[in-house]
Amino acid sequence: MNKQRIYGGMIDKGIEIWEDEDTKILWCSHNRRQHSWPFFPPNVVNKIKQDMLNNPDKVDCLNKWPNLRKEDRMHRYMLCNFGGLDDKPDFDKHGKVNRSEYYECGLRGKCQFEGKLCSSIKVANGFLSRSEIEVLKFIRLPDKLIAAKLNRSPETISSHLQNIRIKTGETDKVNLALFALSIGITLFKPEKSIKNGDYKIR
Repeated sequence: MNKQRIYGGMIDKGIEIWEDEDTKILWCSHNRRQHSWPFFPPNVVNKIKQDMLNNPDKVDCLNKWPNLRKEDRMHRYMLCNFGGLDDKPDFDKHGKVNRSEYYECGLRGKCQFEGKLCSSIKVANGFLSRSEIEVLKFIRLPDKLIAAKLNRSPETISSHLQNIRIKTGETDKVNLALFALSIGITLFKPEKSIKNGDYKIR
């Protein structure tokens, strides 16, 4: 568990749900306590069930998920919608749902339900597309190297970056990197050659 950050439910009645990266156990923080699944407080479970009822298209994806047992549906729903740990509670103290975090579940890029069961990332001025999220992962690189890494043209990367800036309200790469980290995106770490400072791309 992450014990060094302040997140929803740690000091208030908000709810933060996340998967521990090491143990793969699903946790929730609520009313100053932490609970592991399936021992979430009843009021937390009820809020999750209500959110499922409010999103029938997402529940339909659960029904179509191959080999997913009935008893695992809620767990999968929470993982896909709230699996990351960030500074904004998934449910605030009034029960309002916040979907603004990114979680690398291991199925990104190959899951048939990506963007359907899991949510798009909501930002200040819209939602980030899958391509824009991929660009953010490599934000530490120069634009040309992002293009090479993602097998896209430099013009496409420039367009994505412009859209990301407009949507997030961030104006430079430093702040975009900080923003990406704040919502749970793991940034690619380039290696530099000691001799000439050129980046190495693996």
